[in-house]
Parts: sequence; structure tokens; C-alpha cells
Amino acid sequence: MRQQGRGRRKKAGVVVGLTALLAAVTTSGCAIVGGSSPFFTPPPVRHVFVIMLENEGYSSTFGTPSADPYLATTLPSQGALLTAYYGIGHESNDNYVAFLSGQAPNGTNQLDCTTFADFPSSSTVGSNGLLSGNGCVYPASVPTLADQLDTAGLSWKGYMEDMGNVPSRESATCAHPAVGAADNTQSAVAGDGYATRHDPFVYFHSIIDNTSLCGTHVVPLGTTASAMPAGTSAGVTGLAADLASVATTPNLSFITPNLCDDGHDYPCTNQTGGASALANIDTFLNTWVPLITSSPAFKADGLLEITFDEASTLDANGCCGQTPGPGQGNPGLIGPGGGLTGTILLSPFIAPGTTTSTPYNHYSSLASIETIFGLPRLGEANNATTWFGADVYTRP
Repeated sequence: MRQQGRGRRKKAGVVVGLTALLAAVTTSGCAIVGGSSPFFTPPPVRHVFVIMLENEGYSSTFGTPSADPYLATTLPSQGALLTAYYGIGHESNDNYVAFLSGQAPNGTNQLDCTTFADFPSSSTVGSNGLLSGNGCVYPASVPTLADQLDTAGLSWKGYMEDMGNVPSRESATCAHPAVGAADNTQSAVAGDGYATRHDPFVYFHSIIDNTSLCGTHVVPLGTTASAMPAGTSAGVTGLAADLASVATTPNLSFITPNLCDDGHDYPCTNQTGGASALANIDTFLNTWVPLITSSPAFKADGLLEITFDEASTLDANGCCGQTPGPGQGNPGLIGPGGGLTGTILLSPFIAPGTTTSTPYNHYSSLASIETIFGLPRLGEANNATTWFGADVYTRP
């Protein structure tokens, strides 16, 4: 009886202690249900899809739903709307690179890498994992999420709309300029809206120096009927074909629309567009999102993130403990971030109609994906103060 009494007293003490701890955490301003809680274990997501769109702030996308009803109304009703999600810099390229690697903006990729230039040989990786100096193409010593997935025996693919449509402009897989050469994909041409600067994978020597890996993992998006551009290597498949089964769906699928469908250009050069840049975004999403969400991999254990690289350059707000890169000024050129964009998350583990005002940014997304797959955090993801938690995963 004495032992039982001790057990009861011990359990009661633990409950009281936990209650006090939770109360202290809550009153300290760190909500334990949010993504920053160390007590939260994410659900068993095994297939992550990312669609990166362009240059739209929250007020123009989610604030004016009549312009993009599918993005602003339909998709939030199916999943979670993150009302306080921010880009990490201006202009485009630094946001894509940060999402994939945790590397902070530098003076060259803030200006979109018009020359496909290496970092200087004097650049070094600091204890925080960030590379010093200014440049575009990171040395093999700088790892990416793709490298982490390879090491963990997991799969990934980058799907780039229009890649290889004009073979004289860029190749059909792993397309990028020669190192040191000018980037001739900064603007769209008739029939081809691929932009190297929106393809984060090709800015890392760890990927492009392995031509076999890059040639089979950084590929054209293809059509919904699985057609691929002429010149695509035999056996290389696009997203529609890969969605056919769990076995052929990568653990990470990163999807970049062309310069029309991502909302960057209006009017469009590479194709006939709709009534506005937001209408073009809606058309693209309405075409591809249902294919993703109806796929076996998504329905089993998927997470789809639909986000924007940055808001208007006039909005350089940020969040989440973001700091400048080594020796750099403001990541957002005129401020600490890439502005308020908002983001949509869809998953079987998210209740329809979820809304969260927890602040997130691209480093938060990288940290969230690394947490899902049990990977260490890279660069600024290691300093992210929030990652997707119980405020997002509302359907256990």
C-alpha cells in the first residue's frame, strides 16, 4: 500500500509539474500548439509537393478573391491558409535558393544572377552553415535538401514547366547556362517561359556536377497527358506520369510553373494568357492541384505547399528571427524580408478551412520538411523560430 501511495503521489506531482510547465510556456508568449513547440511530433507525411509562384503579396491574392477565386477561396476551404507567411528576400533567386538550402541572400543572387557565376574561391562556410561572399552557383561543400534526401535514401525531383521547349535556348533536363556565362532565360520567348533563376537545383555544384543525377531529377514538368518536350532523354518522366503510383512519386516534388503560369509576366510572351496574372495562376493551379491531391501518394501521406517567392519589392517585411547573410545588408534590399505573401497547405492531416496566423517564412518551410523526414537543419533553417505544428496539422 505504501508503494502504491508513493506511485500516486509521484504521478500527481508529474501532472502538477507538467501543468505548471505548460502554463509557463503559454503565458511566456510561446503557444505550445504552434509550430515552435518542442512537444509536437508532425504526422507521418512521406510525400511533400511544393508549387512556387511569383511576386504577389497577400493583399492582392487572398485579399481580392474575385481575381483568383481558386487560390483565394477554394483552396483555403480544402486545407490551411497561413496568413502570416513571408518571403525571405528580394528579388526572386535568393528565395528559391533559401527554400532549398537555408542559404541567406547575398548581393549577387538578390539581383537574380544575370550571370551564372561561381562564388569566389575565397568564400568559406561558417559555423552557421552559411557561405561567405557573393555569387550564384554554390560550391559542392554547400549541401541542399536534395543532398540530404539522397543521403537518407529518399527521392526528389524538380519539375520545371517549359524546360527544353526551345532546345537552342536550354536543354530538356538540368537546364542552366555555362558557369560564368550570361543567363539568356531572364525573359520568356515564344513557346518557352522557363527561367533558370526559378530553378533552385541548378545553383549547386553538388547537383549539377553529377550530370546523371541532375539529368534525371531536374526535368520538364510535362503536360497533364504526360507529354514531354522533344529532346527529353528516354525514360525521363514528368509529374503526371510520376503521380500514377506511390512508388513512382518522389518524396519531394518541387514544381516551378513558367513565367506566365506563375504570375510573373503579364501580358505573357510564351503563351496566350488570361485576364490577369492572378487569373493565369488560378488556371495553372486548377489544372495541376487536383491531379496532385487525387494521386495515391498524396492521399496516403501527402503535403502540398502552394507559396510565393516574394511579395512586391515595396514590401520588405520579414519574420521568424531572420538575419542577413554574411557581410550583407538587408535581405529584402530595403528591409528585413521578402514581404507578406501568405501560403496554402493541403494534406490529409489538415482539416479543411484551417487558418493560422503563426508567422512562417521559407526557412520555416525548409525546417518543416527536414523535420518531417528526420533530417538535420541547414543554414538559416536551423535558426527558424517556427515550423509547421499543431496549428497546421489539425486532423491527426
